[in-house]
Amino acid sequence: MISVITVTYNNYDDLHRTLHSLKNIDDIESVVVNGGDCKKTKKLLSNYDGIAISEPDQGISDAFNKGVTHATGENVMFLNSGDVLLSPDYLQEAINIFNLYPEISFVHSDSLFEDRISGIIYMEPLKSAFFSKAPLGRGMPYNHLTMVIRKSVFDKIGLFKLHYKITMDFEWVCRLQKKQFDGHYIGGDPVVKMDGGGVSSTTEQLVMWESLKSLIENRILNPKNIVGIIERSILYFGRISMETVGMTETLGWLKRRKHNSNWQRSFALSTKNNYSAVKSKSKHIFPTVLPLKWRLSTQNKIGINGLRIHD
Repeated sequence: MISVITVTYNNYDDLHRTLHSLKNIDDIESVVVNGGDCKKTKKLLSNYDGIAISEPDQGISDAFNKGVTHATGENVMFLNSGDVLLSPDYLQEAINIFNLYPEISFVHSDSLFEDRISGIIYMEPLKSAFFSKAPLGRGMPYNHLTMVIRKSVFDKIGLFKLHYKITMDFEWVCRLQKKQFDGHYIGGDPVVKMDGGGVSSTTEQLVMWESLKSLIENRILNPKNIVGIIERSILYFGRISMETVGMTETLGWLKRRKHNSNWQRSFALSTKNNYSAVKSKSKHIFPTVLPLKWRLSTQNKIGINGLRIHD
């Protein structure tokens, strides 16, 4: 069984959308950790058919840890408030992989991401211009919200560290790779749609700083990761420069071309079914103009895990 952990903080509508995407899926356990004081959220969870924890927490790391601790499944997945599961079949695929290959510790896949500049883009595992396998210095190597992880892995490398406010998942993956746990990649279609919420440049700087701290803390700041950091920094300052000189539309086009060029099968997201269907379609339907709510949300403090950062 897979325990799907959902962390929420005063965002009832987003939580409702996420939980709706988990309806009628067999062999899962839904674990909701609510650290806010929203009355509608608390009312929803008071009669929830799953595990619900509503109490103050010390931030995202603490909420993640509560979810893992309360989960009773052999495997866990993190689907944060506002994110949507697109492919229920993916969960069964992950279980099949675990049953067939005991040495596999986690399964990961592709996702859709609502970017503040380029709209919806297709996200694959991270790539590097210099290495066949992107080093950790380049950034988060996997789409975290697609990761299905054996719960026993947490017993071996520990939970998320509380002093990380943004990159707790990246720091955890540093330990995962350092201990050389094997993963399995299932590509081809997005399995999760992530609500990016608009990552500001200030937040991205914090992400890069905490990522560097993670590498130092885990003693893996080696030459390969230093090259990855340099590559990441060049790309970051290039994006910031383009925005500064008013080339945002060009930047959006470049990002869409980069992320969507290898994915020729487009998708149809059904609003009525809450993005539960992903269908093949030859027509290109990625938006070139962002809706107003995205243009107004660029100052939200969002971590690389897609959650709003709170104290």
